[in-house]
Amino acid sequence: MSMNRLLSVKEVAVLLQTSRVQVRRMIQSGELAALKVGREYRIPLAVLQEFIRAALA
Repeated sequence: MSMNRLLSVKEVAVLLQTSRVQVRRMIQSGELAALKVGREYRIPLAVLQEFIRAALA
């Protein structure tokens, strides 16, 4: 069974070279899709990859 890796807000912020606050704003605005697990957000790796592809298009 292959499962998509879930990234934390901190991991996404490091990868995008931005702040955790900015990543949370992107999630709240709907710009970046995320799952809410308890009190934390998790971003599927595939979603982040598609976000980057779309931004570069």
